[in-house]
Amino acid sequence: MGKIMSDIKNGPAPWATPEERVQLVRLVEEKRKNGLGVASLVVGIVAAVFSMIPIVGMIAFILGPIAVILGVIALFLKNRKKGMAITGVILGIVSVIVAAMVTAGVSAAAKAIDNSINAEHTVEYIVTTTGPASISYWTPGGTSTEDVTSEWKKSITSTEFGFTSLSVTGSYSDASAAVTCEILIDGKSAGKNTGNGTGAHASCSGSTWSK
Repeated sequence: MGKIMSDIKNGPAPWATPEERVQLVRLVEEKRKNGLGVASLVVGIVAAVFSMIPIVGMIAFILGPIAVILGVIALFLKNRKKGMAITGVILGIVSVIVAAMVTAGVSAAAKAIDNSINAEHTVEYIVTTTGPASISYWTPGGTSTEDVTSEWKKSITSTEFGFTSLSVTGSYSDASAAVTCEILIDGKSAGKNTGNGTGAHASCSGSTWSK
């Protein structure tokens, strides 16, 4: 066997028996495994795994083409096994396609969230009171206050709304005071409350993110 191993590069020795010749041929075939095909397969598997992970999947745009290039080169090598090379090429192509789909999905989701957060919204504050009252409400420039004696409304349109609030406090000298507050965001009620009695108080809040 030792001599058979030493003569692999020179071909079957004349003295070799038929069994030894068969074994020698098998050893030669084993040495002719397609190394580039194996590399293509390994890189393709790694690319396929990364391609399914958002953001990290960008790596697949590099590893995928490498797997394809290695696989294509391996396919043109003579007397080499082709199975792993073919699988590597397929995985490389699939990984790029999957990575592109995942990246597109993440980008679309991020854009939708950004549009939702930065979209223009109209917030309408509504207050009713049976007597003098003090109100406080949020604006893009900060909190504002006003004194009112009857129904009061104010509409503000801005891209800077996220969380908004409104509160109203009635007279402390009127035991029968009654106040209400309501916030409408883009025409839909986001919060409503009432208060009665001395120093009647009501507060409302809303968010454009959950309207």
